[in-house]
Amino acid sequence: LDGPITANNPMGIHHAWGRTLKDIYIRYKGMNGYTSHYRNGFDGQGLWIEVEVEKELGFNDKKDIEKYGLENFTKKCLARVDHFSKTITEQSKRLGQWMDWDNSYYTNTEENITAIWYFLKKCDELGMIERSFRPMPWCPRCGTSLSEHEMAGSYKQMVHKSVFFKLPLIGTDSKIVVWTTTPWTLSSNVALAVNPEIDYVKVKVKSDDKFLIMDKNALRILGDDKVEVVDSFKGEKLVGLKYETCFPEMEKQKEIDHRVVAWEDVSSEDGTGVVHIAPGCGAEDFELGESIGLAKIVPIDESGIIYPGFGFMSGKNAKEVAPEVFEELKKRNKLFLTHKYKHSYPFCWRCKEDILFRLVKEWAIDVDVVRSDLIRNAKTVKYSPEHQGKRMLDWLQNMGNWNISRRRFYGLPLPFYKCECGHLEVIGSKEELREKAVDPSIVDSLPELHRPWIDDVKIKCPECGKEIERVPQVGDVWLDAGIVPFSTLKYFEDKKYWNEYFPAEFVIEAHEQIRLWFYSMLFMSTVLENKAPYEFVKTSGLVVKEDGSKFSKSDSNSLTFNDVANTIGSDALRYNYLGTNTSNDVRFGFKLGEEAQKKLLAYYNMVVFFNTYASIDKVDLTDYTPKKSELTLSDKWLICLTDKFATDARKAMDEYETKPVIDAFEKYIDEVSNFYIRINRRRFWKSEDDNDKKNAYYVLFDAIKRSTQVLAPMTPFLTEYIWQTIITKYTKDE
Repeated sequence: LDGPITANNPMGIHHAWGRTLKDIYIRYKGMNGYTSHYRNGFDGQGLWIEVEVEKELGFNDKKDIEKYGLENFTKKCLARVDHFSKTITEQSKRLGQWMDWDNSYYTNTEENITAIWYFLKKCDELGMIERSFRPMPWCPRCGTSLSEHEMAGSYKQMVHKSVFFKLPLIGTDSKIVVWTTTPWTLSSNVALAVNPEIDYVKVKVKSDDKFLIMDKNALRILGDDKVEVVDSFKGEKLVGLKYETCFPEMEKQKEIDHRVVAWEDVSSEDGTGVVHIAPGCGAEDFELGESIGLAKIVPIDESGIIYPGFGFMSGKNAKEVAPEVFEELKKRNKLFLTHKYKHSYPFCWRCKEDILFRLVKEWAIDVDVVRSDLIRNAKTVKYSPEHQGKRMLDWLQNMGNWNISRRRFYGLPLPFYKCECGHLEVIGSKEELREKAVDPSIVDSLPELHRPWIDDVKIKCPECGKEIERVPQVGDVWLDAGIVPFSTLKYFEDKKYWNEYFPAEFVIEAHEQIRLWFYSMLFMSTVLENKAPYEFVKTSGLVVKEDGSKFSKSDSNSLTFNDVANTIGSDALRYNYLGTNTSNDVRFGFKLGEEAQKKLLAYYNMVVFFNTYASIDKVDLTDYTPKKSELTLSDKWLICLTDKFATDARKAMDEYETKPVIDAFEKYIDEVSNFYIRINRRRFWKSEDDNDKKNAYYVLFDAIKRSTQVLAPMTPFLTEYIWQTIITKYTKDE
């Protein structure tokens, strides 16, 4: 099965790595008599496309799209997919990829969308669809939440200015010291948490007439400000105490009963052993709040702008408000210390902006209903490298509910119709939509199953009879790719065909797809058929520069696939890639490409040597088989060497490994060129046309023919040229 490439930009050299790997195994299997699906795929909707169209139009956020008009925007997205799918198709042909190009699948088509609707209806029938209210990773630039599997790996080291602040404990002579790396969330503080088992201290300081309370391990932050520790006690002594929050005058804070609460997850490793709790701004805070009934305050809108009702913060960008927060804390004698703090922080994997956490209602699929089935099915799969199987199991055991909704525009329209009476109607097909539509003619006239057109379709609630609209959200793009084993293999129209190709024998993508494409396919297949959609999963590394460092955006822009293919040729590019252990990162640059050219030239020179003299002698090897007794020792040696090379190559390819083939090929060509040909030159040069000369031609031709067959899946252009111009010239074999 082909994991769809996003039709969003021209293909890059990193795409050529993955597409080469897919291509060689299809070619190899085809040469050995196997059938294949031969269907290329294009990702054609979702935020990937939206973000690039926004850049093209000069937009900064969702509001610009709304001003431009959703219909116009969707048409632009569709046009981009159409344009770049054609570009990538031609580039893929230039790479030598062997596919049924006129039959490519697109995830933005009715075929794919309605297949996902069918899956979601099955989830609903199993009681798996839920609307969860919780803080989600939120990209203010894209204006939407992100799912858990999108966030895995989407972290980088960042420096934020964090703050230690001190809040008065009401009815005491002390202030409690708190630490946070997200100053904007102080707008939504509802509690402070301490660990009842941790040792806390009460300290006299120079900078304040009140005592300060903190975890004893945090005394280091006081420095010269510390006078003496006057008391020591367990955190349980602080539980239940009231305190004055950071900005009590804020409208959203006035009715909150601010107290210190117990939380065993509070650590003494970072901060002060006192955690600021804002259930509207973080997942862990939310879980704690739900368990003990804390209030929830939501401070930011879709763009990360702070709502009215938050005093001096209102109308400000949450990511930019820190300096004002520090200044206000200082005015109130609540600021203790600010400092730069380097830590791992999440960012949006599409637009690369750092994210916030926002409390929202989103649609999700309950993983626990099928978790045990997912694990069982995953265990039936072979993984290469083997540790990827452990990664998959770890992911399945710890994965939370699948957040499937996005507050965007050009994506899978979720087929959810939610009525005020509480009923949720999930539509499972276009036919069902037409059947339940208030006006079926609107369904018949839909130009696309996309917004804004699909939003015009209303249905009647089967419970109360009221007209209801589709929810405005669109779906997670990993639904688009995950349904591939069903939408592209004719699951709905030709079960005989589907059964022939399901489960797929082989899938291959980069390492991160364990939690993305491989996971979403496994999930959807488990729900629909309760078995894995593939038998063998192989993962590959990344393409890096010649020195092993990562390509930057400027590097990858200057090293385009077209430039590489036109400079060194696709065969050399493929050859360079395939000489690397698939599971490792592969190095690429023009110097390495030139090295690959030289190695292929050694093979080609062997062919040229043969053809030069065979043409002069007008050799005809049709139906010719030498007598073993007439073969020289070097002839027999080369026949054995060729047998071994072909056998070893087949073994490696059957195990989906390419590096052993390339290594063996280079050694083989060197021995043929620098030993066999060198010691047998006189046999080709002599004027007599005897059996000895013909035997030499036969043995060398056999070596050329079989090594060409071995290399054919890897370097299709050179080998096809040699086959058509040389191999067929001397035999009837086609």
